[in-house]
Amino acid sequence: MQNIKGAIFDMDGTLLDSMPVWKRLTQNYLKQFDLHITDQDFAACEGFSQPQVADYFLERHPELPLTREQMLDGMDELITSRYETIAKPKPGVIEFLERMHRKGVKMAIATLTARRHAEKALLDRGMMQYFSFMLTIEDVGVPKYEPDIYLEAARRLGLAPAECMVFEDAPYAGVTAHRAGFQLCGMAEAAYADGEAELRSVSDIFVERSFDELDGKL
Repeated sequence: MQNIKGAIFDMDGTLLDSMPVWKRLTQNYLKQFDLHITDQDFAACEGFSQPQVADYFLERHPELPLTREQMLDGMDELITSRYETIAKPKPGVIEFLERMHRKGVKMAIATLTARRHAEKALLDRGMMQYFSFMLTIEDVGVPKYEPDIYLEAARRLGLAPAECMVFEDAPYAGVTAHRAGFQLCGMAEAAYADGEAELRSVSDIFVERSFDELDGKL
């Protein structure tokens, strides 16, 4: 039984089953310009914010007939119209959040998704009520290769890293949280299958399919 006072959740692939959504939306947007996105492209964009993704593709494909602003606007329009409705809660997550709330565990979100999309997605599903606050890359300015977003979340919760458990599906982010002294719950995610062994190796607990697996452990 893990003893935690705080829980810090990633959103995409952890709270929401949305990793395939992001990949599909990006592919659909760039397909109109006859641009094929490879797995190597997605790997290169790991941990990027939306503006960084736009910069990556514009630099790699200078033939794109877009300015940075046009690409950001186009991606944002597609995300706004599809993301909030397609992304679904992970199995068992609502019940788990309710249980943690009853136990008095302080909870926060640490996500790379833009705040306007993240908040709407969670509000629409009645999930935002469980969290004290949300931090995004817009708040800390650096991706999860650095521990800033987790450390700031712990600070705002009034807790030490060791008193908090981070919930993450991205192997690189899980490694970052572990090295910063947080307890870690790794989440299986098909998009990160190649790095799952690494995530398992640094996780205190690992979820295979559903948050129901944590019943009796947290």
